[in-house]
Amino acid sequence: MAATFVTLAGLGVLLPLHSDAFAPDAELKSDKACDKGPLSKPRANCAPAPLRSTGNPYDDCVARINQLRWKCQCLPPLGRWKGGEPCANKHAKYDGKRGIHAGFNSGICEPKGIAQNECPGWPSKSGVIEGCLQAMWDEGPGKRFSKHGHYLNMSNPSYERVACGFAKSPDGDIWSVQNFR
Repeated sequence: MAATFVTLAGLGVLLPLHSDAFAPDAELKSDKACDKGPLSKPRANCAPAPLRSTGNPYDDCVARINQLRWKCQCLPPLGRWKGGEPCANKHAKYDGKRGIHAGFNSGICEPKGIAQNECPGWPSKSGVIEGCLQAMWDEGPGKRFSKHGHYLNMSNPSYERVACGFAKSPDGDIWSVQNFR
């Protein structure tokens, strides 16, 4: 828990979206709460069990974001932005050496997207997917970007796609970014 707190305390936020990695299942499609479209705010304490890994961390990352969007707020899925993944990987690698959002802010590559969330210094890719993404969702709801920015990026209805990137830092930790568009 202390590692998660330290990691989360260091997360900065910028604005970052579209993927077929997660499609709402039949049980959720019949959820009456979602019949009228997205909920105005997420369900309280929403923490769905992470989906089973496909073995592809890029698919798994997008699927987890979409799982949180759908199960917690009835938001439509984002597409997996494969064309943005090389840049997201470069951001993660660069940031692992220079700090949070350094690559995004320095414009080291294109296409970088509109907004970015970041998971710095996690022990594994699965930890990012299962732990960090949930922790960022848990920042919501709220409107103040400095306090709720990760959630705001993940739940933004104007984004259509997300590119996840991963890199191992020099000290062996996993850094991950999610660039939204």
